[in-house]
Amino acid sequence: MPLDDYDFTRAEPTRTAMRADAVHGQPQDIADALRAPDVPDELLARPFEVVTDLDALRGPADGSIQVPDSLTDAALTDAIDIDDPSLCGLLYRQVLLRGSSTVQENVLNQARLIQLWPQLTRDLPAAVTTVWQQRFPELADR
Repeated sequence: MPLDDYDFTRAEPTRTAMRADAVHGQPQDIADALRAPDVPDELLARPFEVVTDLDALRGPADGSIQVPDSLTDAALTDAIDIDDPSLCGLLYRQVLLRGSSTVQENVLNQARLIQLWPQLTRDLPAAVTTVWQQRFPELADR
């Protein structure tokens, strides 16, 4: 069935309720980002977090890292070599999308995040990149 045949207006009340639930209790910048019309349903179903201090990111800069159970999936095993740029990028994307601020502090490395930021912004929803860049202008400068 072609997409033109679907009545998406019937889904809008559900999406509006999801948006209201997602923004409830969030910091203002995250709530504003989640109100954007193009925010993916994945972020409405599971809102993201962002650390308040970039200097708090104390994850390893190289070597192997244990991936938190909440982030493992078919692509991310329980331990990865963050010296591998593609695996590190995949891990960082997952942490930015699904990691709590505590997980972000323990897994992300500030220098590595700044280095990878241009690559990460191509794969992250705009709402996530917007909040990170508003809080940390040094990322936007990359």
